[in-house]
Amino acid sequence: MEDNINVSDEVVDTAGNGLEIISDTALEAETIDNFAGDGIAVLEDNVSVNFFEVESVENGDDGLELRGSASNASVFAEKSSFNNNGDDGIDVFGDSNIIDLFRVESAFNTEAGGLGVDGTNNTFTINLSEFEGNLDGLVVPRTGLGNTFNINDSAFFDNTDDGIDIFGNENIFNLASTSSTGNTEDGVEVDGSDNEIAAVDSLFGDNGADGFGDDVTGTNNTFNLTSSSFRGNEDDGLDIEGSNSTIILNNVSSDDNTEEGFEIDGRGNFVDIKDRSVFGDNGEDGFDIDFRGKDNTIQVTESGFRGNGDDGFDVFGRSNTVIWNDVESFDNTEQGFEIDGDSNDITINDSFLISNGSSGFSFDITGTNNSLTVGTSDILMNAEDGIEILGDSNTIDLTDTNIVDNGEWGLDIAGDSNIISIDSSAFENNASGAIVIDGSDNTLTISDSGLAADDIIDNGSNNTIEFV
Repeated sequence: MEDNINVSDEVVDTAGNGLEIISDTALEAETIDNFAGDGIAVLEDNVSVNFFEVESVENGDDGLELRGSASNASVFAEKSSFNNNGDDGIDVFGDSNIIDLFRVESAFNTEAGGLGVDGTNNTFTINLSEFEGNLDGLVVPRTGLGNTFNINDSAFFDNTDDGIDIFGNENIFNLASTSSTGNTEDGVEVDGSDNEIAAVDSLFGDNGADGFGDDVTGTNNTFNLTSSSFRGNEDDGLDIEGSNSTIILNNVSSDDNTEEGFEIDGRGNFVDIKDRSVFGDNGEDGFDIDFRGKDNTIQVTESGFRGNGDDGFDVFGRSNTVIWNDVESFDNTEQGFEIDGDSNDITINDSFLISNGSSGFSFDITGTNNSLTVGTSDILMNAEDGIEILGDSNTIDLTDTNIVDNGEWGLDIAGDSNIISIDSSAFENNASGAIVIDGSDNTLTISDSGLAADDIIDNGSNNTIEFV
């Protein structure tokens, strides 16, 4: 049977806790404040605890703590607040507990977070709740393993570090209609491994660093993000610094971030972008594989990169695989797609590189030993070249591709020892001409493309041009 507690009748223990719970307890319309220890401490396992309109505030330690001795407990809090405490608003050290928070506020707590989870295998249901002005809104330290969080219609905002920070491993987060905004660092940061995070209809915006991402220590995580926005962050919308993670983006937008819409610094990650995802109006690239990014696989389908301050898509790293199907990259200040790195494998099908401020596609001078295959695509109306090859020893295969109406050359080959095959492709109405070769030792093979010898200007040496 539950005890209906009158806090004034409770005995404060020697540690200065306000209320110690050792049996089933119901508490309604009570304020517990200014105790030296925890406001409320749950000490025993298998207890059922219900709070309604309870305030545990301005205590020296946690507002509510489930001690390590508290396991298999059930805690339900409705319309309650855990604010301005000296440590966490709510801290769960115990294991295998069930915690249900409905219209709960945990704000302006001094230490780790609004909600800290140090225990294992706990299950949280959080609805219509707010975590504001803490160090982290929600933090799972390294000891926090195997917990499950179902978070709906809730907000993590204006925290002085991250909105949500996950150091522990093997945790599961399901976010729906949830926001993490205005935090000094990241909206969500994952430092641990083997975590699964799904977000639907959620917002990660206006944070002081990244909207969403993992740290270099984060490995083997899975992020499945749907119909969500990463907007107006001071660094990147999404940033993957860790390794061997799977990132699936369905109908997301990453806009107006100060740096990249999406940046990968890590290795061995798999990224699947689809269902009309858009990366636009970012200060630098729409998507960037940093020079540290290696052995990643990026698959993009029915999505776009537009209006970014640098390139739509930039591959600076090495040994990455990029596959585009039905993708648009347009109105970017520089290139629609640029390769600065080496030994990357790029495949582009049924896609558009249109109206970019420089070239549609560019191999930078550092872009060497890459492979590019383009099929049934349009490279149109770019301010400079349709395709520009400044690097060396790249292999390019163009099939059924229209490279027309560009401001300079359709194809500009300035590097050396590149191998270019052109089949059934058009090079019309480019302002400077169809093809120019300024480099040396390049091989150009042309078939069924309506090009004649006088459409190709060879200013280099030892180049081989063959019509088949």
